Amino acid sequence: MTLALLALTALLPGTAVQSLLEGEAHRFAQAWEREDTRLLEEVLGEDGIRLHLPGEEHVLIRPRQARAALGAFLERHTGGETQVTRVSLAGGDPERGFAEIRWRTGSPGVAEPTIFTLFVAYALENESWVVTEIRVLF
Repeated sequence: MTLALLALTALLPGTAVQSLLEGEAHRFAQAWEREDTRLLEEVLGEDGIRLHLPGEEHVLIRPRQARAALGAFLERHTGGETQVTRVSLAGGDPERGFAEIRWRTGSPGVAEPTIFTLFVAYALENESWVVTEIRVLF
């Protein structure tokens, strides 16, 4: 799969690469919705990511630490559903892209659902898309 991704990046038009990025964005959204921090950790850049949560900001946090922070954040919300609303390639070397994901969730003691926007930045590293930044916007 990763060799195919590299070949597509080099040989096919941006639409094919965009489709692969869209697949990664949907995979991320599903993991987030299921609160699967193990899968979320697997897609994070090994050199660290930027993680922005409401009231918290981490610069170049390691995947294991990001998993712990995400787990603590997700525990404060009940259930929820995600929807990928936008996926775009941004170009560059290495290739970059981003996804915007709408997350509708509940919070203890709050009757109305809370809606967040997740901004997820990606880079093509070692022949696969990895997450380099997560911003959770309220």
